Amino acid sequence: MPLATCPRCKKMFNKVKSSVCPKCQEAESADCDKIRSVLDARPNLNAEQVAAEADVDVHVITRMLDDGLISNVSLSEQVKCGRCGAPAISRSKKLCQACLEKLNAEVAQAQAQMKLSDRKKVQVGEFLHARKAFDQRRRG
Repeated sequence: MPLATCPRCKKMFNKVKSSVCPKCQEAESADCDKIRSVLDARPNLNAEQVAAEADVDVHVITRMLDDGLISNVSLSEQVKCGRCGAPAISRSKKLCQACLEKLNAEVAQAQAQMKLSDRKKVQVGEFLHARKAFDQRRRG
């Protein structure tokens, strides 16, 4: 099990499913219920407004958004691409579509280079083995 730091109490715990430790789980559920009740009553609020109405920290709301516990909260500031600064596809991806495609192309190219270099190593190894066998037969 991976170790994690609880965002509420800052203690280390074995992370199974939740992003908070078992001791803080009850408070986390209570905050989630508060946030959901505010969102049910007023679904068009942004994260800062929901935090004020539910009396929770904005960081709790953003963490719950990242964990997928809540979904219909919009942040007042637009999430920007981490590479070029354009509007991002989503909060979790943090890339625009163009940069995502460029990154996918770069990954594919790097994988191809790795495969090519592995083939060259095998070919060079086979060549050296054949050369060594040839030299042994020649000598002897």
